[in-house]
Amino acid sequence: MKVKTFETTKKLILSTPLPYETRSYKPVSHKQVIDTVLEGIDKTGLQVDKETYSSSMDGNIALGRYTIKDYGDNEMQQQFVWQNSYNKMKPLLFSHGANVIVCTNGLITYKGISFFSRKHTGDILELAPARICQKIEQSVEVFKTLQDNREEMKRREVSKRLASELLGRLYFEEKILQSTSLNIIKRELENPSHSYSSPGSMWELYQFVTFAIGAINPVNWIDRHVKTHEFFCSYMAE
Repeated sequence: MKVKTFETTKKLILSTPLPYETRSYKPVSHKQVIDTVLEGIDKTGLQVDKETYSSSMDGNIALGRYTIKDYGDNEMQQQFVWQNSYNKMKPLLFSHGANVIVCTNGLITYKGISFFSRKHTGDILELAPARICQKIEQSVEVFKTLQDNREEMKRREVSKRLASELLGRLYFEEKILQSTSLNIIKRELENPSHSYSSPGSMWELYQFVTFAIGAINPVNWIDRHVKTHEFFCSYMAE
């Protein structure tokens, strides 16, 4: 069976017709979001290593990911992620994250200064560019937090019983995982596709989860990754 892919190109995203503005709806073009993020990255003195785009619903939901070069970490790269919609299903979202180099798994956080979300109403056209650039300027602090999260997870050993419990909660309680995701994680537990340098740890289990949800619909991509990160961090804080 052919696996459905949501990956696309910048050209195709930019070709999606922008909806008309109304009294209560202020669309933000995918082009404006892309230009704002790339300009903010450039002004901060960072360099883009890779741009990745995905979309669904004929381009009306779009997602962009930008990994950053030379961030002084041999396991992760800083990453910026945005989501935009032309059909009112999703607000404009922007967040810091990280790209795990060995497997391109994503980590996304929404805590504190790292996350921006705004419905397509009111002053979004004026507010969004300034806020996005502000978030990019705070990248060093956010990435340090993600590095700390990683190291803490590496120190936590995870037994098979605990892994089963956590995966069950992610499936039944949090509704982050689907049955297809569980099948992928089961295969990873038995024979990992990548080495995360910390076998049997919370970090490895986290990577199995993000690996399993890495290619999901852009409608849910940021939400599922944010909830996954929050779930693991909250468990460690218990």
